[in-house]
Amino acid sequence: MSSATYFKYWGKVEKDSEQADIGYHLLPYHCLDVAAVADKWLTRSNVLLKQISAHIGKTEQEARSIVLFFVLLHDFGKFDARFQNFVESIRIKLQGNEYEVESEAYSHGSFGYLHFRKVHGNNEAMKAVAGHHGYCDVSLDPFSPEAEPDADDELIELDKHAREEWVKFCLEWTGLSQIPDVGEIPMLAGLCSVSDWIGSSITNFTQEPDLDLYQYYKQILPKADAALIESGMVQVLSGAGFEFLFNGYTPRGIQTLIEQIPQQPGLTIVESDTGSGKTEFALAYASRLIENKLADGIVFGLPTQATANGLFDRIGDAAEKLFPDSTVTLAHGKSRYILKDKYLSPDENGFLHRSNKRAFLGSMSVATVDQILMGVLSIKHQFIRSFGTRKSVLILDEIHSFDAYMYGLIEQVLKGQHQAFSSVILLSATLPNTQKNKLLRPYGGSTQSDCYPLITHTSVEGETNEFTLTTGTVRKQIKAEKWCSATLLPNQQQQQQLLNWAMKGAMVGVICNTVNDAQKLYLSLQEVLPKDQGPELDIDIFHARYTFADRAKIEKSVLNVYGKNAPRKGRILIATQVVEQSLDLDFDVMVSQIAPIEFLMQRMGRLWRHDRVDSELAKRTISVNEPVFITLIPSTKASDWKTHYQGSGFVYRNIRSLYRTEQYLHEHQVLTFPDCYREAIEYVHAEQMFAEEPEALESLFNEYQDSNSASSYVAKMNANLESKPLSDVDPRCALLTREGEMTVSVVLVDEHGKLLHGGDYQEQQDRELSTVSIAKKHVRGIQDADYYCVKATVGQDIDYTELGVILPKN
Repeated sequence: MSSATYFKYWGKVEKDSEQADIGYHLLPYHCLDVAAVADKWLTRSNVLLKQISAHIGKTEQEARSIVLFFVLLHDFGKFDARFQNFVESIRIKLQGNEYEVESEAYSHGSFGYLHFRKVHGNNEAMKAVAGHHGYCDVSLDPFSPEAEPDADDELIELDKHAREEWVKFCLEWTGLSQIPDVGEIPMLAGLCSVSDWIGSSITNFTQEPDLDLYQYYKQILPKADAALIESGMVQVLSGAGFEFLFNGYTPRGIQTLIEQIPQQPGLTIVESDTGSGKTEFALAYASRLIENKLADGIVFGLPTQATANGLFDRIGDAAEKLFPDSTVTLAHGKSRYILKDKYLSPDENGFLHRSNKRAFLGSMSVATVDQILMGVLSIKHQFIRSFGTRKSVLILDEIHSFDAYMYGLIEQVLKGQHQAFSSVILLSATLPNTQKNKLLRPYGGSTQSDCYPLITHTSVEGETNEFTLTTGTVRKQIKAEKWCSATLLPNQQQQQQLLNWAMKGAMVGVICNTVNDAQKLYLSLQEVLPKDQGPELDIDIFHARYTFADRAKIEKSVLNVYGKNAPRKGRILIATQVVEQSLDLDFDVMVSQIAPIEFLMQRMGRLWRHDRVDSELAKRTISVNEPVFITLIPSTKASDWKTHYQGSGFVYRNIRSLYRTEQYLHEHQVLTFPDCYREAIEYVHAEQMFAEEPEALESLFNEYQDSNSASSYVAKMNANLESKPLSDVDPRCALLTREGEMTVSVVLVDEHGKLLHGGDYQEQQDRELSTVSIAKKHVRGIQDADYYCVKATVGQDIDYTELGVILPKN
């Protein structure tokens, strides 16, 4: 019989056992199970041990010992009578019935750190593993009466002795002479938490208190390895590079630079025009980094659910080539519905699909950027998300599209990647140099070149290199016209021109900056649409203010009708910003309300997007012989610059950039891409005031800058909060990733109280199918505190037609 006190403590119990004869697993064995998973993961991973070793300044063998020492202590708080008494029958069986314990609430993670801190002092690594259930409360006082259980003194002493013996064993087992104090280890919390999940899956409920722990560990290692592989988190790369991924395609443009970019961790910013193959570049370069054992996987971050869904569908073949035994995961607020027909059973990689926070743990993931930003916010298990991105190459697309608040959070993400010696690739067609320098700052880099296209790479040591094309690039010319309008919507004559184009076979796209404007234009076009004159003309509308069920259906239809492989038929799509990024749409003519030049250029990227001459693709209409992009601008002179651009000014806030965009378009009737990108963006976003500009714009710009600084500050404050975090499944988490007018989840029901799209109101998945997000000031209905939503009756509280939500007039 072993004399070690720590064998008197259980670590896991069988959930389905009868209480009288419940099965249990001794705590030392459970700790070794988890350490075995971590040990095998450090062996199989390309980068984990390398990253940790570099961060703490130790050899890889020393780093392994330090990591495993703390992982063995992750359940330190279970050496406590309060935890053991959760199943009193087992406690009595192991420790005898002569002791009395008062039952009480108890968090073994936070109290584990408290017990450690009381004896050994503060230790960041110990805090990381103690918080493996999502959060470690460091506010507990180790010397308060609540630090010890309300139990017999003998039992309290038994707990202390067990903890002392377990620390001593862990030091001996890892070959350490003293408790390491190496500061924060960025990857440790995630590694420990996920290893705990997997280690718990191999629990064999060993109860013998006399097994040799070294022998037990040897026996459990193969099981830990098999469980780790089965989870889908360690995959072998089958090849790398552009030719391997896209066999049969010749690299073009920036894709020809892949082999020149340093094969080392760092931050890479790719600036190239829309449709130039930035996504393929990023995949190929990331695969090279993985091949060189500098990453374990790839995580894509996209601005919206629509863009994430679009990329998810596009990269499946590439993912299968890189990692044949894995599947791409998708993470956003509604991803479960996209994946509902693709869910895998638990024994087929299902582990990664069970929650968004696990999605980043695999080899290839596509997510909305808010899921990535949760990795730096005060949310339980935030370290799981950051662990997933830091062991991967993180790719953020459309990086220009975020506001100051989100940039503040993105900066924290970049700092975390840099701290962990991880790689990031940022993609954009339209990025001002001032913003680019802010993005490079966390890695210590700065930009010098005004070339375009351009790839900028900054190593983790801050060394910056820039790469551009030395051979000619394919140029595309777009005719830039302007329509003046008092409402910034097409007037009756302009609407007739839209209809004429469409009736002659053109696919016409109109982008509005607000949902209300899109709805107004849709209704107006329906009124002026000629009746009984030839074939019926289709007019479509797409925006974000639909229920999820309807939005998913409309998004799929839009891609089928206006996408690359769609048959060409004259029709009109009225949309908001949901179509300007990453969706592979191809219009013959586009009209847009005025927006900052970079957003107009993104929209232009959906104009004559594909070459349809001598191609298998459907031919373009002969009624439009060149790409035409029309910008709607005010028809009157400004009397009040704050309101001059109406809803567009409210959306984009930087009135000066709208004014400069208008001026640039006045001076350039034809835009030549990619030559005009740098010139136009730097003109619109130059920080100095131009002599001919109205002075009122300078004042508004200063207000805008002050507001941005405040937003960035709030974002960084939120990223460093030490308060008790929200649960990672709390729907309010997503609100922390974005700033602005607070939106409310509104669940739509019919007059009988049934969900608009059917299902059970008590079920979250059914509710979400009938949910829309609306600005708080417009919400009508009954507050449901249990589900953090408002229940609104269609036709009574809210008007919901085929146009989506129609807000009340006020």
